[in-house]
Amino acid sequence: MQGVAAGLHLLITFPGLDGSDADLAEAILRTGVLVQPLSWHRQRPGAPGFVLGYAAHTPDRLHEAARRIAQGMS
Repeated sequence: MQGVAAGLHLLITFPGLDGSDADLAEAILRTGVLVQPLSWHRQRPGAPGFVLGYAAHTPDRLHEAARRIAQGMS
């Protein structure tokens, strides 16, 4: 992770990801969690990753989403 401890989104990068962040985001969507591939927001090449919005969710929902994201990445 990178950035500052403020805001409504979290940026996660996966420098060693074998494949595209869009494909991984699609796998995670099948678990019921929507994440945005970082590649959708880039103008220049860079590490794959996700942009995660968290402001509208309770801690319990975020915990469940994190569990599902892990499930989708395995």
